[in-house]
Amino acid sequence: MKGIVFNLLEQYIEENLGEGKYEEILDGCTLMTKEPFVGPGTYPDQDLMAIIAATIKAAGISLTEALRSFGRFCFHKLSAQYPGFVTPYSHPKPFLMSVESVIHVEVKKLYEDASPPGFTYIDPASDRLIIQYRSERSLCQFMEGLIDGVAGHFQSPVHYKQRTCMLDGAVVCEFDLTFVTNGGG
Repeated sequence: MKGIVFNLLEQYIEENLGEGKYEEILDGCTLMTKEPFVGPGTYPDQDLMAIIAATIKAAGISLTEALRSFGRFCFHKLSAQYPGFVTPYSHPKPFLMSVESVIHVEVKKLYEDASPPGFTYIDPASDRLIIQYRSERSLCQFMEGLIDGVAGHFQSPVHYKQRTCMLDGAVVCEFDLTFVTNGGG
């Protein structure tokens, strides 16, 4: 996992649980990494999950709730940090369809050892999109939070259901999204 995700998790913890809480949580974790997490660095996924496990214990929330909330937070922070990826779009659907071919390509250029999830798209209708998410990390709840973050950013509701899940043994997590048009609910 890239260091930028660890940096975002630190911000998330500090903003949601209070100043100094991140260091307190780190002190309670057994991590493979001994040095500070830096943005371009690559660190074990297990370290991220250990910090998240300690965070949910400190916050008294479920893993699903924490990952969704962290996904929303990350989208907000990343879209502010990298507005050039978001500003060309005025609706969530074309933005989401750009993630694999634009954003993930740029991430791999910046960080050769990055392993972002893979997305495949099925575009059945103008108000629908099916995203097939593949990741060795199986962070589908984090993906749900990112989708929520996209909807919030564009101020355009997105309803979705997860039709298949890697956590249940499926090859991909498949998200069926419906975009709400004006006057729709």
